[in-house]
Amino acid sequence: MTSSVLSSNVEEGWKNYDDFAAGIDTNRLPGSCDWANRTLDIQFDNQQILNLVFDVNRVTWSYQGESGHDVYEEVKTSENHYFFDLQLAHKPNESLTFVLNQKSGRVLAVRSVILAEGQIEEGSRLVQTFLVGSILGMTPANIVPAPTRELIGYRTLNVYSPNHYYEHFYVNSKRYAWQNLRGEQFGQGDMDYATCYKFEEDMYVFTFREKVIPVCSVFFFDYKIGRCTGKFLGLSRDNQPMVTRAGALIYKMSYNCYPVGVEPM
Repeated sequence: MTSSVLSSNVEEGWKNYDDFAAGIDTNRLPGSCDWANRTLDIQFDNQQILNLVFDVNRVTWSYQGESGHDVYEEVKTSENHYFFDLQLAHKPNESLTFVLNQKSGRVLAVRSVILAEGQIEEGSRLVQTFLVGSILGMTPANIVPAPTRELIGYRTLNVYSPNHYYEHFYVNSKRYAWQNLRGEQFGQGDMDYATCYKFEEDMYVFTFREKVIPVCSVFFFDYKIGRCTGKFLGLSRDNQPMVTRAGALIYKMSYNCYPVGVEPM
């Protein structure tokens, strides 16, 4: 074992986050800069407002007494949908990620946090909070983003690159299982903590928090186009916060149908 950032219960042969992350953005949609030199105000259901002023590479933001001028990434995933990720310079163990539909005005944000060493919440060093909101000044349309069970029972394949094939099985409302079919983690797998929100029809925001490796994810699944766009936040083998872009071609392979009277949590 070359690093202490992995769980003490780790099996022999497990990789660190940075041992397999390189290239996991190969099949990712390209970045965009449609929001450069524009302002965006988002009002969340808690009535708090996130103010954002974008330039080409950085965004000036303020929210609940906090503010910053940080590097951000924008990806246009379809005509009206965008994926944003902010790396918070004053809190390198945190990041803010959100998805929006500029036509409907709907927004879903996820704040991801790496807990201090020795802190564990629900089996992981990663915690995530979810905020549902809308673009200020718009009357939001379509469904309100909300937790969903729609993926439970599906077995899917995510192809991030020629060297990153991962199978997912959505087990219940709190967990999903994965295994690596091709790549540095070949043959490895686990059942980790997960959260899934429905954003629109065939569109989901899916996150997970691993137990063994201190890493979490935020992904926007768009099954209409068969692509996902996302990021990982975790600790490198040197115990440093690390953000990695990721994206994949996604395929629904099968569905597990439960008999009447039997259903997962």
